[in-house]
Amino acid sequence: MTGGKARTSGAAGAEQQEVLRQFVALFRNRGWLNRKLKIRYRGAGYRIFCSDTEFLVYRINDNACVSPGIPGWPVCMVRQDEVFHDAEMCPFPKGEPDARGWLHCMTIEDFEVI
Repeated sequence: MTGGKARTSGAAGAEQQEVLRQFVALFRNRGWLNRKLKIRYRGAGYRIFCSDTEFLVYRINDNACVSPGIPGWPVCMVRQDEVFHDAEMCPFPKGEPDARGWLHCMTIEDFEVI
């Protein structure tokens, strides 16, 4: 699961479905499924959401000087047939985690709910 957007089938598609299944199980067990959460991870704000069909991460723009029409941008999305990871276009020197990185972060609770 590298940067950019990918639609896959076969083994890669099965891997994406497994990652999504793990997100869904984790969020369901924590009572977060179908809830929007605002978190802080490594000093940055994010909105995260997981349903039975998708996992989404949206980076919150913390710059107070930016107009209200530009509140943030999507950085990761996992669906059964598609993965999006915005590593190549991230405006920050440190890249955003990929789908497996977010799964690890969520699993070990390496974030703060805000």
